[in-house]
Amino acid sequence: MNKILFLIIILFCLVWQSCEQDPSFEFKDEGKIYFKYPKKLTAWGTESDIFIDSLMYSLYGKDLPDLKDTFWVQVQIMGNRENFDRKYKVVVVEDSCSGKEGVDFETLNDFYFVHQGAGVDSFPLIFNKKAFENVLCRNVLLQLIPTEDLGIAFVEFEKLRINFSAYMLEPDWWWAFSMYLGQYHPLKYDKVIEVYGGTDIDPYGNNPYCVYVANVVKKWFEENVVIDPFTGDRLVL
Repeated sequence: MNKILFLIIILFCLVWQSCEQDPSFEFKDEGKIYFKYPKKLTAWGTESDIFIDSLMYSLYGKDLPDLKDTFWVQVQIMGNRENFDRKYKVVVVEDSCSGKEGVDFETLNDFYFVHQGAGVDSFPLIFNKKAFENVLCRNVLLQLIPTEDLGIAFVEFEKLRINFSAYMLEPDWWWAFSMYLGQYHPLKYDKVIEVYGGTDIDPYGNNPYCVYVANVVKKWFEENVVIDPFTGDRLVL
């Protein structure tokens, strides 16, 4: 009987100990940060499950008296929102981009802040159009650096590439014209828009007309000498 009572007491102590919360294993939700990647849109304009690995930003058609334009890059928090500002750092990966910090775009700040209560925030990337208006496209690779306030949430989303240009960058629908007009070029784009009659191009619902426009544009470039402003050579298809 005493042995049975002893075993019951031991079992009770084990259960009680297992139920007691160990402070060393208490969950702590430390804030982390990552770039907010957009998702690719489907042909119907809905959001897909595929993340876009780089962004495109064009200054084309914008009225910029001082030749500067600001693109707001979004970052997202993983973890609890806080009632105070938290510091994070962004740097340029210089050996992996064609754009030059302090020339094509203004030098980044030493630190930026996720404001209190925010789950998503942003920082400005300020472009200097004058520096790259004679080239088709340049790019910058940004990287998040951990700080004492915010770590890195996902290695896959710690870097973000942004392609930028003073010209219209390749639209999603260009695939419908590429088999006739070849690689994308802003001058080809301008001619397509002129012949099509607008920028609202639908390669799915209006494919026969797109083929017609492509053939008209192709013939025009074959019959006219168009000089590529970036290379100085004739633009051929």
